[in-house]
Amino acid sequence: MTELTTRQFIFVCLFLGITSKLMSMPVALYDSASNDAIWSILLGFVIEISLAILICLVIKKHPNSSLFSLLKNSVGTVLAYIILIILYAFITIKLFFALEEVYTFFKEFLYDYFSPLMFALATFFVIGYLSYKGARTIGRVLEILFPIIILGLLVTVLSNAGFVEFNTQMPYFKEGILPSLEGTLKNVFYFGNSIPLLLFVGKVKISNHFILKSSLAYLSLAIFVSGFCFAYYDIFGHSTILGLFALIDYSQYNPYILDLQRLNWLSIIVNVTKLFCSTSIMLYCLGQIGKMITHTQSTFIPIVVACTINFIIATFINYEIDAIKYIVTHYVSYITLAIILLVAILCIIMIAKRSQNVKNTIQ
Repeated sequence: MTELTTRQFIFVCLFLGITSKLMSMPVALYDSASNDAIWSILLGFVIEISLAILICLVIKKHPNSSLFSLLKNSVGTVLAYIILIILYAFITIKLFFALEEVYTFFKEFLYDYFSPLMFALATFFVIGYLSYKGARTIGRVLEILFPIIILGLLVTVLSNAGFVEFNTQMPYFKEGILPSLEGTLKNVFYFGNSIPLLLFVGKVKISNHFILKSSLAYLSLAIFVSGFCFAYYDIFGHSTILGLFALIDYSQYNPYILDLQRLNWLSIIVNVTKLFCSTSIMLYCLGQIGKMITHTQSTFIPIVVACTINFIIATFINYEIDAIKYIVTHYVSYITLAIILLVAILCIIMIAKRSQNVKNTIQ
């Protein structure tokens, strides 16, 4: 049943984890928490890393099980289906928001007018094919692209390192700890990226120090994203909330590089590729959930259905970023917090059930 090596699974963790975190999250968090936004980010990562560790523990303890069988044995068949439907709805929203960022990125850099419907159709052919080929194909693609994307992101971040002054946001906690907590609560949607990892239960070949390696990967991601956001806030200050995407503003800040037009193209290639990989993983997860619910042998029909649902959403919302941001920060984040708590409780139940089964076997 295993389809991914531990290294490939870690790449899946990193690609999912970084989705949106270098684009719309810095702006949205600064709008909510102002100078204390960096602390909101650190608190959000505590939530995400904790949830990721719980999910990795489930994956390690149940290497030969599927998510549906685990849920059915833990909470019953009816609740298992309800939970799968909740996960399906949540990942659909995640997928749509990531696709919206790809669309806006194309529109800002390359086109005066770009039909969102034509974009959706063309995109679904690309990510649909990759997700249909399965986790093993996705894992191999991530292995090839990961070094390129990391190099591109490092060049983007380091290009403006000389402009950071390290004291622009001081003093922190001027109004107490409440702004930091409020910033995390309103934007916890950005820290729910580890939830789709549940769909990789039974699909990972567990190696030595699996939990440690996964935890270190997430910790490295937290350090990188926090460093990026700290530099971004320090450079742009209160003008941050006027930006559309942090990476667009950041990559256009250095006048020398902007004149050469090199970093813009690097930003386009790296970030669009990163987002396409992330959306392929999420569409794969939707296909797996659809397969579990309908008990089909292939994920082709579930993936087509997932693409159709996103196409319908695109038709009605038309990729309007302001409307999407309002929905994310005022409604979806609170729902995300409830789903995170639900997943954490489920993981604890599944871990405890495995421990109990082992204990009974020994006796």
